[in-house]
Amino acid sequence: MAVTKLSPGSKAAGFMPLPDSGDVSQIVTPHLHMADALIARNIEMLHFLKARFERDREMIGKLADERDPMKAMSLWGEFWQGTMTDYSTQMTKLATSASGLAEQAVRAATEESEAIAKATAGK
Repeated sequence: MAVTKLSPGSKAAGFMPLPDSGDVSQIVTPHLHMADALIARNIEMLHFLKARFERDREMIGKLADERDPMKAMSLWGEFWQGTMTDYSTQMTKLATSASGLAEQAVRAATEESEAIAKATAGK
């Protein structure tokens, strides 16, 4: 079966003009920037979790070695205090980052809308 290749300016589905490759790039680029930003946030979160789990593991070793119940309770309290501080700090960073991503999403949607309008207007 032969595949018909449509050229830019021809009508897709019989009614919508096909954009040329430059217009497609304008449409896809904002999505790629968002995907890159999301992946960067995920990497940052994974780094945080790795460091947090390593500290948790270290604390478990110290707790297992501690023979004095009062010192063990002190370690346990310090552990939870540090854990809450770490997660609170990370969640603040994440919230700030999410706010930035939301702003970026609005910009990307605006850019995409403009690119689509330009492509469908036939320049």
